[in-house]
Amino acid sequence: MSKKDGITWLYGELPELVRSRVLDEATAERLRTHYGPAQQRRRSPGLVICGALGALLVGLGIILLLAHNWTDLSRPQRTLLSFAPLLLGQAVAGWCWLKHRSSIAWCEGAATFLFVAVGASIALVGQTYHIAGDLPRFVLVWMLLGLPLVYLLRSSLPALLYWIGVTCWCVLGAIDRLPAVFFCMLAALPLPFWWHLVRNAQRRLAAAWLAWVLSLCLVVGLGFSCYGFFGNFWTPLYLSLAAIYVLLFGQLSVASAVSRPFRLLGSWGTVALLLLLTLKDVWRGQAFHPLLEPGMEAWPQYLLLTVLLLAVIGLLARALAAGRWLDALFGLAPPLVILQLLAGPQRLATGISLILANLYLLLLGGLVLRDGLQSGKLPRINAGLGILSALIAVRFFDSQLPFTVRGVMFILIGLAFLGVNLLVKRREVCA
Repeated sequence: MSKKDGITWLYGELPELVRSRVLDEATAERLRTHYGPAQQRRRSPGLVICGALGALLVGLGIILLLAHNWTDLSRPQRTLLSFAPLLLGQAVAGWCWLKHRSSIAWCEGAATFLFVAVGASIALVGQTYHIAGDLPRFVLVWMLLGLPLVYLLRSSLPALLYWIGVTCWCVLGAIDRLPAVFFCMLAALPLPFWWHLVRNAQRRLAAAWLAWVLSLCLVVGLGFSCYGFFGNFWTPLYLSLAAIYVLLFGQLSVASAVSRPFRLLGSWGTVALLLLLTLKDVWRGQAFHPLLEPGMEAWPQYLLLTVLLLAVIGLLARALAAGRWLDALFGLAPPLVILQLLAGPQRLATGISLILANLYLLLLGGLVLRDGLQSGKLPRINAGLGILSALIAVRFFDSQLPFTVRGVMFILIGLAFLGVNLLVKRREVCA
């Protein structure tokens, strides 16, 4: 046994020795002071990933074996086999919760296997007894029954599967006219667990993967939760979500790997939406689908938009108070666009809206470029040049300029990219 393992073993035995009065608390404390803090073993991400994926593959393999011989079995045999994966998964999860609760690999594997077994048992029992139902309700019941595993075994892969599952329910439910507007409430259920991972320095990789899945699922689910009124709400809703991504994760003190997906999707999503708003056809479509057209029939969508807009305004005020002007510029886009949409083409001509969108993007790209040049950060310089180049490219394709002029301008933009990057690299070498 190495010295580190011996110290860890001794610290594990000290509470029992004090309880048995072999040592007093003062002596135990002096031993801790003498040997110093115990160095915990590093958890291997590969072991956790292999354990979770192994459990997932085993569960899927059992389902395939049952499906291959399903027609040759009697109904009692089918019923027994339908509950077998569930009972096995519960036994493994219970044993893991009692004996190996501190092992991330065991908890991830057991929770993932049981999560898959829940869905398999529901499907097999429903098929055996011809229980009426549809795919969206099956997915929702499966996700809600599997959600407690996230908190009982503190496992991240079931949380990832849950977010993907409720997003699939939202997509299927929107098509079948189910209440997909409750997607945001369902997606919020694992958030406390994810936030615990974010604050836990030892599980940042899991928190980063969940951040990517959560950010993408919210983008997909938000659109389908407004499926019947997408033409009326898509612009303000997505601009508000993008602004929250940028502002919220610019103010939280979290690891860069966790904030990166939200910052990337928020900033580039804002740029993409503003580029669309520089096109005449988009504003004509907005005039054909006014924001106030649905009326009280779309009250859940209005409520969702109000909540998002209030969150944007609150985060925007904090950004302005902290002097974070660049982030504040991203946050200003949703309220300004909503005011334009509420005014409509009757009070604000389409041409003026197009000019404002172009000026806003020009200002945003210029400020990002200036900030990158001042700080010497090459990614931010390229981001500013990218915004300006995208704006110029959209204007060229949207105009009647000759192809030779467009080609020359694109060559000049490319040379500007190369020149600025070479200049920054030369500064770094000289410094």
